[in-house]
Amino acid sequence: MHISDHVLRCFLALADSGQFTLAAEQCHLTQSALSQLISRLEGRLGVLLFNREPRSATLTNEGRRLAETARRVLADLGQVVTELRDVATLQTGQVSLAAVPSLSVMWLPSLLKLFGSRYPGVRLRLHDQSSVRCLELVRQGVVDFALNSQPGMPHEMDAELLFEESLYVVCAPDHPLSKVKVVTPADLAGVRFLHLQGTEDMLVRTPTGLKGARHVFSQAGVVDSGFEVTSLATLAGLVSSGLGVGLAPETSLDQFRLLPTHAARISPQMMMRPIYFIYPKGRALTNAARSMHGLLLESLPKLARVS
Repeated sequence: MHISDHVLRCFLALADSGQFTLAAEQCHLTQSALSQLISRLEGRLGVLLFNREPRSATLTNEGRRLAETARRVLADLGQVVTELRDVATLQTGQVSLAAVPSLSVMWLPSLLKLFGSRYPGVRLRLHDQSSVRCLELVRQGVVDFALNSQPGMPHEMDAELLFEESLYVVCAPDHPLSKVKVVTPADLAGVRFLHLQGTEDMLVRTPTGLKGARHVFSQAGVVDSGFEVTSLATLAGLVSSGLGVGLAPETSLDQFRLLPTHAARISPQMMMRPIYFIYPKGRALTNAARSMHGLLLESLPKLARVS
């Protein structure tokens, strides 16, 4: 006989009422059916649980021991069921995500705020990291998913292309590129370039497939300024001061607009940045992570240029 929560509840109903008739009514069983259920339970355990008298049933020592355990088990089960229902309905839970800094500075905060207003009981955790580190966090199970330009290894991760965004060359307002409408490789030859740490790992779509952004700029003949910074704010400051030009994805342009800078769009035929939603292969997303995924999809039409 399988000792289910139903069996334990029927056992406790009899233990509390002390009468088969009352307990049977509470359990929505006939008196005969309840009597048989208790007898099968005693047979399974090999002990008598009740002293049976004409009008009452009282617990034996063994019955009292089972009653203590049954109450604890049912209480724990009830708590777990409540907690899981809260997670399923997004009353509680957690979403952990990793994203490259260029997405985390301007685009993601408004989405995280909207998600928090919809599901205030769900805790959010954001790791702004390089593309390579984002993939490591997915691989290690630290985050539910990552957002970046690298899809990861197909045998380890699933990668859904969310969108492709335009890339811009940002420069000081008096830089020659400020007069260029659409930047092509010919416009970049000899231009002093400021690097943001991580652009070496940023993959961009080119006419000949995915390539590293820094490699594409090198082929175009840019001059390495020797500057490599970790912060978009620092890059914006250097650009504004006229120390060179930098690369900015469309979702990060607002950071550069805080200072006197100009953004010239790079020709889509030269490069576009893909953004993937990356999660571990074969692992189901939690309800909270699926809801965040849905919110990300909702936001796509609001991007200025979605391929």
